[in-house]
Parts: sequence; C-alpha cells; structure tokens
Amino acid sequence: MDDEEIIEFIKKRIKKVKLEEMNKELREWMKEHEISIDEKEEEEEKIEGDCQICEKRDAKYRCIRCGKQVCISCYWTMLGICKDCISEEKMKELKEHYF
Repeated sequence: MDDEEIIEFIKKRIKKVKLEEMNKELREWMKEHEISIDEKEEEEEKIEGDCQICEKRDAKYRCIRCGKQVCISCYWTMLGICKDCISEEKMKELKEHYF
C-alpha cells in the first residue's frame, strides 16, 4: 500500500466515523418520535483468543482492513486498523499532517 492509498483510506475512515455518529443520533431521534426503524441490529462478531500479531495478549479488536483479531497494543484505535496494515512510522507521519 503506497502513501496515497493510505491517506485515502484514512480520509474515508474519518468520514465513516462521522457518518456512524450521525446515524446513531438519527436513530435516537427516530425512537424519541416513535418512528419505526426497519433495519435489524447486526450482532457484533465475538472476538476471542490471542492477538494474531503479537500472540501474547488477548485480542480485543478486529482490524477493519485485514480482519485480524488484535490486542490494544497492535491496534490503531483512531483508524480501526492494525499495526500490520500501517506502520508506526507512517502513523506518526499521518498524525503530523492530518491530526
């Protein structure tokens, strides 16, 4: 994955997070006003076992890019992706430019 692809992925991820927050507020408003919500709540897939990167700690998250189950130390919570998908150096560079 080159630099431009990573930057584009992060921009899309930021937009998605904002949309999810907006959708949550909309659902709450619809419940308050007794407007039917036809969509089914999706069950979250259970995350269990060891981290698939370090294999030392319990997995708590799933990478949205590659799907690996990872621990907090191997996960970039800001982006929802694991450290195999984006290096620490690249993350520092992105933080300087975009956050």
